[in-house]
Order: sequence, then structure tokens, then C-alpha cells
Amino acid sequence: MRLRRLDLTRYGKFTDYSLDFGDANPGSPDLHIVYGLNEAGKSTSLSAYLDLLYGIEERSRYNFLHAYNAMQVGACLEFDGAPHDLKRVKQRTNSLLDGRGEPVAEALLSVPLAGISRDAYRTMFSLDDVTLEEGGNAILQSKGDLGELLFSASAGLAGVSATLGAITDEADSLYKKRARSTRIAELKQKLAELKTRRDEIDTLASAHAGLVATLAQAETAYDEAMHARGAAQGRREAIARLLRARPLAAEYRRVEAELALRADLPRPPSDWARELPRLKEEETRLATRLAGVEADAERLRAEIDAIDLDERVLALADRIGQLGKGLVRFGGAEEDLPKRRIALAERQAVIGAILARLGQAACGAPEDLLLATTTVGTLRDLIEMRSGVEARLETASRELSAAKSAHERAIADRQAVADDGDPLDASQLSRLTTALTVVRRSDHATRQRLGERGLAELERRFSEYSRPFAALLDVSDPDGEALRALALPDPRQLEAWRTALSAIDRRIADHAERRRELVTRQKQAEAKILALRATSGLIDDAEALRLREARDTAWAAHLARLDRASAETFEAAMRADDLTATARLAAMRDLADLRGLSQELSLITASITRQEELLDEAEAERETLCTELRAALPAALFRTADDSFARLFSQIETMVRNRADALAAWERLEATRREIEEARADAEIDRESLADALRSAGLHEESGSMAAMVATAEATIAGHATRTAAREAADKAMANLERGLSDRRSEFEAAKTASADWQSRFAAALGETWFPEETSAGAVREILETLDRLGPALHDRDELARRIALMERDRDDFAAEVKSLLSDLGESVETEAVSSIAATLAARLDKARRAQDLKADKIAALAHLADSERALRQDLAEFSARRAQMTEFFQVETLTDVAGSLEQAAERDRQEARLRALADQILAALPMPAIEPALVEMDATDFEVLEREEAELAARLGDLDERTRQLFADKTRARDRLEAIGGGSEVARIEAEKRTIFLEIEELADTYLRLKSGALVAAEALRAYRDKHRSSMMKRASEAFRLITRGDYIGLAAQPDKDRETLIGLTRQGGSKLASEMSKGTRFQLYLALRLAGYEEFAASRPAVPFIADDIMETFDEPRSEEVLRLFGEMAKIGQVVYLTHHRHLCDLARRIVPQARIHELAG
Repeated sequence: MRLRRLDLTRYGKFTDYSLDFGDANPGSPDLHIVYGLNEAGKSTSLSAYLDLLYGIEERSRYNFLHAYNAMQVGACLEFDGAPHDLKRVKQRTNSLLDGRGEPVAEALLSVPLAGISRDAYRTMFSLDDVTLEEGGNAILQSKGDLGELLFSASAGLAGVSATLGAITDEADSLYKKRARSTRIAELKQKLAELKTRRDEIDTLASAHAGLVATLAQAETAYDEAMHARGAAQGRREAIARLLRARPLAAEYRRVEAELALRADLPRPPSDWARELPRLKEEETRLATRLAGVEADAERLRAEIDAIDLDERVLALADRIGQLGKGLVRFGGAEEDLPKRRIALAERQAVIGAILARLGQAACGAPEDLLLATTTVGTLRDLIEMRSGVEARLETASRELSAAKSAHERAIADRQAVADDGDPLDASQLSRLTTALTVVRRSDHATRQRLGERGLAELERRFSEYSRPFAALLDVSDPDGEALRALALPDPRQLEAWRTALSAIDRRIADHAERRRELVTRQKQAEAKILALRATSGLIDDAEALRLREARDTAWAAHLARLDRASAETFEAAMRADDLTATARLAAMRDLADLRGLSQELSLITASITRQEELLDEAEAERETLCTELRAALPAALFRTADDSFARLFSQIETMVRNRADALAAWERLEATRREIEEARADAEIDRESLADALRSAGLHEESGSMAAMVATAEATIAGHATRTAAREAADKAMANLERGLSDRRSEFEAAKTASADWQSRFAAALGETWFPEETSAGAVREILETLDRLGPALHDRDELARRIALMERDRDDFAAEVKSLLSDLGESVETEAVSSIAATLAARLDKARRAQDLKADKIAALAHLADSERALRQDLAEFSARRAQMTEFFQVETLTDVAGSLEQAAERDRQEARLRALADQILAALPMPAIEPALVEMDATDFEVLEREEAELAARLGDLDERTRQLFADKTRARDRLEAIGGGSEVARIEAEKRTIFLEIEELADTYLRLKSGALVAAEALRAYRDKHRSSMMKRASEAFRLITRGDYIGLAAQPDKDRETLIGLTRQGGSKLASEMSKGTRFQLYLALRLAGYEEFAASRPAVPFIADDIMETFDEPRSEEVLRLFGEMAKIGQVVYLTHHRHLCDLARRIVPQARIHELAG
């Protein structure tokens, strides 16, 4: 895609301004320098271009001159082999328009932009001093990492290493092995705390049932007290309503009696009270207005009869009215004719002077000397071109001479470089480079050194972790295989054992505690039974049954014998039974308590038996579990542990963790030993390969160290690269100079041809004039300027003559018309001046018209008064009918009497409203359906009794309030004691909190995995990008960096560093320097070289788009600025390059370095 023209129609400070970049010249660099002072609009132009491609931003800062809805930017873009005129306006939809103003789809630009977004275009294909400095800092932050630098240069994104570091830090803050301050570690600690709290709650649950019963009893008593208080309060409020309704009922009776006195008063319409004042006022107004209208009508009739009209003048009104226009022209002609005649003579004299200057004083037809406009235009264009043609010929001759000299010097320089031979051929260099590359990329020495450095620490750590297992394994120095074979339970099995044992221990403790409580209650019940029997001599049910059976036996014996002895026996038995019954009736309450205590004692005894059974079952289960533990665990654990299973489990957990750490240390130790051996073998292979390559190149360094061999190989390759670069630079300079010499020769021939062509065209143009013999361009210029004055002078002369003739004709016509009017009026023509007669006639017409208008106005006013009189009489009739309706309704004579009747009716309405309000208040106080039953109930009520009852209820409510407060306090204390030991709700809350923490841990783990995997994928992507683009981009960037630094650095290379490659610069002296160790200015230049190489890499795989740079050479000296412009010229052969600057000297440099560059200047 290419930008041919940018139209700043209404954008920022610009209005109808265009930047025309012209057509591209095939084979020539498409480089454009846009020059403008500060605040001239360079950055505005860049923003306008991006807004054209992607739409004007929602909150654009370029609306300070033109409103949002008026903003417009346009351009002519070249893509798909054709130009496209497009415009962009500020609106949400259909903002992209074609040249005709019709909307076009945004997809039209998606193909040439290759899917690049606004931000991507700004970062990848535009460059300014800010992004240049950020790129230099990115080199420092990445420490020269090749993958990051290539990616950031081609994508325009700096700070990749900082971003990856921030992602890694964020992941480590979520989770890190053995770290205690991470977020997941904190949540795990919180889970442990919640588990401890749950265990504490479970130990207090045994007291829960008793407190629940106490709370239920307190709530029942409180509810009963509140019910009694509510009943008393309701009765008191009912009495209060009756007392409040008592005075309202008396008022109701009084108002009802007053209304009975106005029962016969008629009910007028509701609007009569508002209408009556208006009727009174209307009566007076109508009478007054009618009298005034009659007097005005009589006055107007007298005034109409007194008006006199000039009928003859009015008949000629149109012709007299036209005299005004003619009088103005007549006066003007009288005044201007002498001046016009003088001006005509002056114009004739000017024409004579012009003809004398042209040497044509005797010419009778000056019009024939004027030339055609095409001939004049041709001659002027040729005269203006003359200086440019001569300057071009002189410049071309001078540049051709300079190009020949430079070409001869380049030939000598190339020959000198060619004489410097190279001892290495291509195969030797390739073999040596390959071997050196393998050594550089290898990390054998680093692997061996790191492995040996950490070997002792790994051995010490494994020994420390494995030492506690020596007693279990019966060996003094266990190894990893022995530890791996050791059988220990996994954490889930261990947790299951701990949970089961804890549950059994809690059950044993609960059953023992419950049995202890039941035994205590058994002792208490037995003590209460003994106390009841000892204090009241109670006869229990068994004794009473025995006495009853003795009475029945005595009765049966008496019936059988019927003698005195049996009768006395029966009497004694019956008396004992009666005495027992009487005693039991007297102590019925104590007897009921005794029965209850006996039943409770039986239940307690049964519960004690059940608790002992459950306790035996729990102890049996515990013994079974202990047997299982001894069978599953190594016997050595039981030899070293005491009877505490909690301590045993803790010891097993510690051993499991220590064995995992010991096995991990063993695996790392074995891996390190293998890595050391592999690194030694690999290093020896690389050394042999490098020694063979050195011997093949004639360098015998195989007996030296690896570092010496690498230094020798690097020096040999660097020397070859220096000589090769010098030859390539000489060849390139020679080719450039030969192209420049050919261009200068072509330009010189073109300048000569242009000069000859100008001479022939100038002679041909003179042949079409009346002065073909003139050959001097200056003389021809003077003749043309003089002829420019002749045309207007002739035109002025002819125009004056025409105006004089018109004035004379208008003057004669006006005089004839005045005389004709006087004749039609029957008046004689006086010797008075024509203008005076016309003014008199106009004054007479004006007077006659004013009299005519006055009479018409008065006639119209009289008609209006007649209409008003009819309307007033109609209103008066309607008023009389309305007044009669009111007086007849109340049977009175005047409106004043009607007002009195209306006042009485209003008072009656007010009393009725008051009566309804009193009824509503009474019914609101008493729950009755109608007012009459309510009044009857009020009459039947004894209010003195009610007042006494109300006082009693007030005292009772005070007592009830005190009791409810006490009961509420009891209920609150019971609830507080229940809540103090926790319970189901607390356990549920803890479980809910644990579930929440588990969900949070799951979410944090997911975030950790995403961050870690994203960082790994990004690092792998950078390595892949480095491997894919290293060769092409490195070659381009190396050449660009060499040119920008003027040979201080002869190129770039990659140096292996652990698991990555580091970018280094090769200096002219044969040394090297890390990219991160370069000076600040050199890092800027390196980043610029990488960006230019990235652009060429992009353009090689897809259509190029314009590259825009904004004053990036602020800190560059002139030599480096020249090289950057030369690189821009090379880039411009691939795609369009636009450089924005406010430095005039860069424009001159661009013309000298890239002659085909085009300079565009923005108005300041």
C-alpha cells in the first residue's frame, strides 16, 4: 500500500490542505521528507493518516478548530494496482466514504493492511524519539537476549523481558514450593485453624441438650407473659377510643340540630357562588361600553363628511408615481454629463500614450494590437522557464564533472582492497565456522562446572535427610533404593487412622462423661426419694395396695362368718385403709413427686447400663484399631514411640515428608552425577571437532586449551569477515558511483535537450505576434506588460461613451413625460424648470393619497363600531336572562339578595361537611359499621366505670411490663449460654468458610497454572522466533548497524549463553561487546538497525505499508544522520518511507544522499 496524497480537509489546525506525495517512480527510492517548524502540524498529519485508516478516535484531541461532526480527512491510497480516493468523517457508522461520498465497507482496507490494528501500525511502522529510547532501554533490560530483541524490533514492542519477569513474580506470589508467605500457603494455614476450632466445638456439644431445654422453657414463659400483656393493652386502647369519641358525639348532636333549621333552603348549583361577582361586574361594564360606542360612531360620521379628495390627480397616480425614478436619473444626468465628457477625453489621451510606448502612435485601430490569451500565456510560461533551464544545464554539467572524479577514486580504492588476499577458502571457513558455532552454542563447561559445584551440597543434603531412617532400615548409610523400598502409609491412610482413632476416643470420653452424669443424677433421685419418705411419712403405692388387699380379705371373712370378731377385724382393716387414703389425698402432690422420681430413677438406671455397654463397644473398637496399626506399621516405630498415638502419627507424617525430601535429593544427586559425565564427554567431542577444523585451516593450536582454540578461531573468522565486508563495501560503493555517473550523464543530456527545446518553442510563439523579430526575453516581457494596460484602457473609453449616450436619452424622455402630464390635468405649461414641476405633482399626489387613506380608515372604524354595538347588545340580553334565572331560583329581586341566599347555602354545606368529618372521626375511634349504632352505644356507656377500669389496666400493664422484662432477660441468658458453647450453626459456618477457602485455592491454582504456562509459552515463542528469523534479520541488521556506526562496528553476531543466545557487536579492532554493555547512543542506533531490518523482514512476506519516522535523529551527528538517510533510501526501494523533521539541514542531506528523495514543506 502507498500514500499518494493526504487531504487534511477539516482536521486539527488544517482546513482544505493537502500533502501530495506524487506518483511512485519504478526503480527509484520512494523517500519523502516532510519539513515543518515546531507546531506546523507534523504529528497532526501522522494522526490524520492513522485516523483515515482506522477511524477518527472517539475522544479526538484534534477538534479544537472544527467540531466533531465537521471533521474530515481524506487520501488517495494505491493498492491492488489501482488508486483509491477515500474520505473519513467523524461518525459511529459508515464513516469511510469513497470519492463520490458514498459509504464503503471497512473490509476494503483490511487486505492492504494485512489485518494490522491501529496500535500495531503505530508500534511496527512508525518510529519517534520516545520509541527509540524505549527500544534502547529494552536492550538493557533483556541483557541482549537475541530472541527478545528480534521480536521487539520487528513488532515494535519494547519491554518484553520486563513483562515476562512481572508474570513470573505474580505467579510466585501465588505459590512457591516450601514458601510460607504465598497466598495459597496462607489459605492452607487458615484451613488448619478452622479445623482446630471445629474440634473444640465438638468437645462442648455434650452440654447442648440441657441448655436447649432451658431455652425452650424460658421462651414459653416469655410468650405467655407477652400474650397477657397484649390482651390488657388491647382492652386499654378500646377504653381510650371510647373516651376520645365522647366529645365528638356531643359535637355531632349540636351540628345536627343546627342543620335542621336550614332544611328548607334550596340547593343552588355549585358554580353560582363564583359566578355571582362576575355577573355584577358584567352588568356595569356592558352599560358603560354601550354608551361609549354610540358616542364614537356619531363623531366618526361627522369627520368623514369633512374630508375633500383630489380626484383628477388620483386618476393619474401611476404616471405621477413613475416621475420619482425619472427625476433621480434626470438630476444625475444634468450633474454627471460634463464630468463624463472630461473623463472620456482623459481615457483617449491614455490610449495615445500607450500606443506611443509601443511605437504604434499612428495606429488607427488599437484593438488590432491586442494578442490572444493563449499566445500571452505561452510567452510568459517560456520566459519563466528560461532561468530554470539555464540553471539545470549548469548544475548538470558541474555534477557530471564531480561524478567522474569520484568514480576514478572508487576504482583505485577497490583495486587496493582486491590486492589484500584471504588465506582461507570457502570450505575451510565453513568447517571452522561450523565447529566454532557448535562450541559457542554448547554449554558443556557450564553444565560440568555447575554440576561439580552443587555435588557436595546434594550429597550432604541426602545424608541429612536419610540419617533418621538408619534405625528403621538397620543400615548405617542408607541409599535411595533402600528408602524407596521402605513401606510407610500414605497421607490418606494416615489421616483415615487418625480420624477413626479420634472419633473412637471422643465416643469413649462422651460415654464416660454421660455415665458420670447419669450416676450423679441417680444419687440425686435416690436422695430425693428418701427425703420425701422421711419428712412426710408417705405411703407408697405398694403399701396402699397391701392395706387395700387386707381390707378386702377381712370383708370376705366377715361375709363368710358374720360374727362379732370378723366384724371387728373388718372394721379395723377398713379404718386402716380409710386412714391411708386420707393421708395419700392430703399428700397428693408429694406422692406425685415420689412417683415421678421413681420413674426417673428407673430410666437413669437403664441409661447407665446402656452407656456402660456403649463404652465397652468403643474400647473394643479402639483395641481392634490398635492391632491393625501394629500390623501395618514397622515394628521399629513402636519401639521408639510411647503410648500416644497422636505423637506416633505426627512421627509417621514427619518420616513421610523426610523420605520424600530424601528421595528427591537422591534423584537430584544421581541426575547431577550423570550430567557431569555427559558434559565431560560432550566437551571432549567438541574439542576434537574444533582441533580438526583448525588443523584443516593451517592453524596448529590443538595442544592448547579450549579457550585458546576458540580465541584463535574467532580471530581468524573475524579477520575474514572484515576483509569480506571491506570488499563488499568497495563493490557496493563502486556500483553506486557507476549508477550515479550514468544518472549524471543522462541528466546533462536531458538539460541540453531542454535548452534547445525552449529556444524553438520561444521562436514559434513570437511568430504568432505582430513583433516576431524581437528575440530578447526582456523586451518581450515589457511589450506584454504594456499590452496588459492597453486592453483595460480601451474598455474604459468605450464604456464612458456608452454611458454618456444613455444619460442624454433619459434626460429628454423625462421632460416629454412631464409636459404630457400637465396637458392631461388641463393645466398650462409654465416656464418653470421641469424638475420643479415634477416635484409639485408628486407633492399633490401624496396629499391626495393621504386624504383618501384617512377617509377609508374612518369608514372602517365606523363599521367596526357598528359591529361592537351589536355584540354589546347581544351580551346584554344574555346577561339579563342569567340574572332572571338566579333571582327566580331564590325568589328575590336583585343580585344582592341572591348573594345573601348563596352565603346561607354555603354555611349549610360547611355544617354538613363538619357533620361528615365528625362521623368519620367517631367511626375511626369505634369499630362500628355506621354512625347511628355508634351514637346509641355511646349513649348506653357508663363512662365513670370505664375511667376506673382504665386506671386499673394502667397499673396492671406496669406489672406485666416488669415481668416480661425479667422473662426476656432469662431467655436472653439461656440463649447466650447456648451460643457460648457453639453448636450446629457455628459448625455449619466453619464448613461454609472451609468450602469458600477451597474454592479460592482452586481459583488461585488455576491462575498460577495460566501464568506459569503463559510465561513458558512466551519464552518458547521467543526462541522459535529467534531461530526462524536469525539468519535473514541478523544479516540485514548487521549491515545496517555497520553503516550507522560508520564502521566502528563491522557487524553483529550471536553468542551462546546457557539456554539462550546473546547479541554482541563486532568492533573494527576485532573485539566484541555485549549489546547490553554498549553506550546509550549506540544502543539507540542498534535498536534502529533492528527496526529497519524488521521492516524489511515484514515486507519480504507480505505487501509493504508506508513507514513513518518522526524526528528520530535529534541526537545523531551529521555522519550518522547521512547513513540513516542512506538506509531509509534502501528501505524506500521496498516500500514508501516518510520522515517528519523540523531540521532544515536534514532536507539538504537527504537531497545529497538520496537525490530522488522528495521534499515537502508544511506552512508554519
